[in-house]
Formats: sequence, structure tokens, C-alpha cells
Amino acid sequence: MPWAYHCIPFVTAFMGLIIGDYLVSSLGPLANTIFPPMTMIIGGYAGLAILGEISDRRKD
Repeated sequence: MPWAYHCIPFVTAFMGLIIGDYLVSSLGPLANTIFPPMTMIIGGYAGLAILGEISDRRKD
């Protein structure tokens, strides 16, 4: 696979971080500490799942 495909998990993790930060910007400090990193981890995992699907389809 080309190297550009391997950027997908980083891009989705960063998007998850931005969305998570936006969602909890008006909440307290505990939510601001916990929620954005969780959305970053979930976004990175989603990016890995997308990358896995792409690699499976390219083999066929």
C-alpha cells in the first residue's frame, strides 16, 4: 500500500480530538481532561479499521 494510506489513522485521530474538544468546551475541567483523549483513541482505532478494510479490498 502507498504510504499515504498509512496517514488515515493519524487524520481520524486528530479529527476525533478536535470533535471531542468542541463537544466538551463548555463543560467542566474533568470532562475536558478525559473526553478529548478518549475521542482521539476512538478516532485512531476507527482509522485503523478503515485502513484494514482498504487493505483487504486491495488484495482481492
